Amino acid sequence: MSDETPAPRRKRKLVKKSLWKMDLSSLGKKDVDTDEEVEHPPYVPVLPQVNLLPQPVRDSIAIAHIRRRLIWVGVLLLVAAGGVWYLQTSQITTSEAAVAQATTQNQKLRTDVEALAPVKQMYEQITRLQEVVTSTLASQPQAAVVIEQLAAAGAKAGGGNGIDFASIDITYTGIPKAGQELNACPNPDPFGAEATIGCITFSASAEDSGQVSDLLRLLEEDPMFVGPYATSLNATDLEGAKGSVAFAGSTGISLEGLTTLLTPEQIDAIINPPAPEPAASAVASPGAAS
Repeated sequence: MSDETPAPRRKRKLVKKSLWKMDLSSLGKKDVDTDEEVEHPPYVPVLPQVNLLPQPVRDSIAIAHIRRRLIWVGVLLLVAAGGVWYLQTSQITTSEAAVAQATTQNQKLRTDVEALAPVKQMYEQITRLQEVVTSTLASQPQAAVVIEQLAAAGAKAGGGNGIDFASIDITYTGIPKAGQELNACPNPDPFGAEATIGCITFSASAEDSGQVSDLLRLLEEDPMFVGPYATSLNATDLEGAKGSVAFAGSTGISLEGLTTLLTPEQIDAIINPPAPEPAASAVASPGAAS
């Protein structure tokens, strides 16, 4: 008896041909067995293997393999992170140096600001005082110029010796506020809408009433004055000499008498103030009409 185990044989499956591919001469005949022998590799006998380890032990071994793989993955990630950190060390060092320098500069600037705080307060105080002085001077009248122009008009009226002023009183009211009375002085024109900053009252004597008329005309033509007129007039005739007229009058001082002239916009805001907004209580609610 031979030691070699004979190779098993396998029969090939019969393949039936379709009617179209079948040879007509083979009709009615039985299928011919076309079995062919197929060669297989020789059979090699091996010892049987039996795994006697229980299932929990096999599971723990598999888990241990997984843990070892996870540990290796973690180690590789740590090594990669360390490499990236090592490569970025120079950039991190530069950034930290820049932050430290900026912090030092910030502290120095804070110290400088704290040291200059009194100077800032003084500057703000001086600025406020400057604004007050500027606004105060802007609203101051040209008192000397007003008296000089009044006296010049009196000297020019009627020729001759002119008009002799016995007294001149000036009251300054300041720049009128928007919506307030524009002219608080006596004014022969009740419809006048010129703003004044003060009033002049005077008493004087003239040779005749013509000089008084000339004085009023000159004052009317001068933009420095508003609404001049004679409040009282007393004429006296002397024998053998020219008569004498004692009179009293008044006039307003226009905005031209200010030290600093106002702009046309400021003057228009005083003479033509905007209409006041209606009070909140006067506004009807949406449901009031219903």
